[in-house]
Amino acid sequence: MYKLFSLFILAGFLQSCEDSTGTRPSPGPYNYARINTFTKDRMTDQYFWAEEVKDKNIDPDSNPEEYFATMKYGGDIWSRITRSSGLGEIADASGYDNGFGYNLTFWEKDGYIFADINFVYPNSPAAKAELKRGDLITHMNGERITTENYTDLYYAGKLSIGLSADEQSEPYETKELTAQSYVVDPVLDYGLIPWEDKNVGYMIYTDFVYRGPSSLTQLNHAFQELKTGKIDEFILDLRYNQGGYIFAVKQLCSLIAPEEFVNNEELLVHKNWNKVYQQKYADDPAKLEERFDKTVPATSRLNLKRLWVITSKVTASAAEMLISALSPYMEVNMVGDVTMGKNMGGIIYTPEEKDLQGWNIMLISTEYTNSRNESVMGGLVPTYLMQEQFHHQYQLGDPKEPLLAATLQLISRKPVATPNRMSRSSSEERKLQRVIPPFVQARSVLIFGTEE
Repeated sequence: MYKLFSLFILAGFLQSCEDSTGTRPSPGPYNYARINTFTKDRMTDQYFWAEEVKDKNIDPDSNPEEYFATMKYGGDIWSRITRSSGLGEIADASGYDNGFGYNLTFWEKDGYIFADINFVYPNSPAAKAELKRGDLITHMNGERITTENYTDLYYAGKLSIGLSADEQSEPYETKELTAQSYVVDPVLDYGLIPWEDKNVGYMIYTDFVYRGPSSLTQLNHAFQELKTGKIDEFILDLRYNQGGYIFAVKQLCSLIAPEEFVNNEELLVHKNWNKVYQQKYADDPAKLEERFDKTVPATSRLNLKRLWVITSKVTASAAEMLISALSPYMEVNMVGDVTMGKNMGGIIYTPEEKDLQGWNIMLISTEYTNSRNESVMGGLVPTYLMQEQFHHQYQLGDPKEPLLAATLQLISRKPVATPNRMSRSSSEERKLQRVIPPFVQARSVLIFGTEE
């Protein structure tokens, strides 16, 4: 029996939460009351469920993680606290990462783990080791990967990994990896695909990164090149995108949508805060809604009437917001799997006090709907439902890659061909089960801001 684990590896998560032995660092008790006070002050203020938790009375000298878990609203599965040199389990979407730089999908069979590489970030340790999509990691430090040690594939500082042709073979090659810092370019690839009588634009966008105006300038440049190609259709691949900053969402929406709505700065989303802040922001529309950005350069706007989006079960948060926000203004067709269904965003708190440095809190602060008051809760259902399968055979952007091929066939209004699963029987395929571990949910983010 196989079980599939999908993991999105982002900034700081690779080493900061635990060391290679699986030990989580923790401060001495002298800091506990201070960080717990910091936590309570934030959770009784701008936290979405502040009213529900304000009267909780918890020992201020408790372990901060236990304190946070007890203080947190019972239905909140998104808020997190970590202690690390970076943001730990909290994805900050800053565009800077520290780790190996690969994005993995995990498969399990009989207690053994097989890690399928989805993509590799340029200039990362994985890229320097010439790893690529479709490489299958079956061994680690000379041993089979198991359910007991597979987390070292993202926690460890150094690794020796073995690549195999399939889950039954011995490694044909070994690669040495050392975790390092690198810059994340969310536009992993883009370009034109000549398809019958159409020019189809394609972009795989991995993170809604915001590291200042320069990151948005790079996005504008990519879209300017696509516009120069006079595209007839556009495919935005968000299958591995788990979110990021709302600034990047607005930018991307404004680059894609019909210009009339952008120029009129039409409403993209409604934001709903807790009762106190909803009243506080009653006279401040900018706090209660997000609109198209007409300052986006006209030379980069695609001015489309229709959009195709490739999705998966880990497409979440800011990625879901983009799909939902655009749907009232243009035809949005999804190909892939049902999305995660995260309809909330938050604020990252990083205290500057010396004895609190290293603690990071991401608190859910806001619930959102699109301009038609539609929510992504429960996940967005694709126009054409299709899941990625074990062991990628084609690179992203290749017209033969199954999800892209299906999208191109739908653009041509042709029946979608069933992907050839090589020698695997249909009974084997039916046994495959995709599982999203809790830490993957923790990595999905919609960030409205950061505060100290």
